[in-house]
Amino acid sequence: MCSQYNILYASTIAGISFDNGLLHFTHALEHPLSAIKPDLAHGLGLAILLPAVVKHIYPAQSEVLAEIYKPIVPDLRGIPGEAEKIAAGIEKWLFTLGITEKLEDIGFKESDIPRLVDLALNTPSLGLLLSMAPIKATKEVITQIYRDSLTSISK
Repeated sequence: MCSQYNILYASTIAGISFDNGLLHFTHALEHPLSAIKPDLAHGLGLAILLPAVVKHIYPAQSEVLAEIYKPIVPDLRGIPGEAEKIAAGIEKWLFTLGITEKLEDIGFKESDIPRLVDLALNTPSLGLLLSMAPIKATKEVITQIYRDSLTSISK
């Protein structure tokens, strides 16, 4: 059972991690989601985007990401060609936690993607997050991450 102390302690550790490690695509692309749909929990938005973000950055950081995600997707070898495999593995893991929603499930459509991309690229402070990504945060990459997050990878 979680006490207030444990929740606050976890929150503090997360904040310290954010300050030291900085954040990139997942957080930068979630903020436009919850700006358009204020009832969307930030954590759910992050979970929806995570498989697609990892898919797109995996080729640039495959060895590091394979090591980080080994407990979730144990048979990764850390080679760039595993991007789809790791994305599917992360999505499957999220589904086992009960996080089965994708962007379409929470009301976003393909036609919303240009607005989301515009917000991601033009909202003050998100540029700093995008600049921390291990790949260049181009309009095309951001568009594809949102598009890949619309529906389940397994569909």
